[in-house]
Amino acid sequence: MGIFTQKKAVVIGGSGGIGAKLSIKLAQEGASVLVHGGHNSQKLDDLMQTLETQSPSAAHHQSLIQKITGANLTAFPTSPLMEHVKKADILCVAFGPFLQGSLEETTPKQWIDITLLNYTLPGICVSSALPHMKENHWGRILLFGGTLTHNVRAYRTNAAYGGAKTALCSLVKSTAAQYSSWGITCNGILPGLTETEYQSPQMLSVLAQKNPSGKIIASETIATAAIDLISVKEINGALLNIDDGWNP
Repeated sequence: MGIFTQKKAVVIGGSGGIGAKLSIKLAQEGASVLVHGGHNSQKLDDLMQTLETQSPSAAHHQSLIQKITGANLTAFPTSPLMEHVKKADILCVAFGPFLQGSLEETTPKQWIDITLLNYTLPGICVSSALPHMKENHWGRILLFGGTLTHNVRAYRTNAAYGGAKTALCSLVKSTAAQYSSWGITCNGILPGLTETEYQSPQMLSVLAQKNPSGKIIASETIATAAIDLISVKEINGALLNIDDGWNP
């Protein structure tokens, strides 16, 4: 038995990186997890085997591959993934492409895609999950922002991404303020320079040198903190920086 036994969790962007570690943690705590991935079926299959071996026998896990882009987001509300979101007790959105470049280099399409996928997509998911959570008087929502996006600040090389993630933080606060009385919490994690399998050893070495400790942050650390955030009803509207004190 775990703290989330009999709860249904949906992790969007859960097949790799921080999302995969979070999916495992949720399964270990007894949740039945729907893991969304974008394209790599083998990677998703491997993760599902891990979930099955590390979770209580009562849990039932599923996986779903669905590519999400700015262009197809208009069809997202009627997609198979959305049907799971509407029934989720725990919703985690660990998805959102990063974009680096100066303002003059950022194209109209990049502006649209970054805003849609980092702010609009989580917003659609939150709005769709809330009715079920209200009906049950229980729900946990966790959204992932960007490094140091908890307040309005300047971004020299990633203004589009930083602005969208700052808006996401406002969504966290708004949801927490409106739905706490229904037993629903909404919190955000703002990871710093974190290790994932998507980065080369050389890149990880470069990133580690930028951290005050000289070490890269482990995805496992982020996932552990995520479980702590969504375990406690009184933690609501929190924006947790896990960045080793890094400041550009």
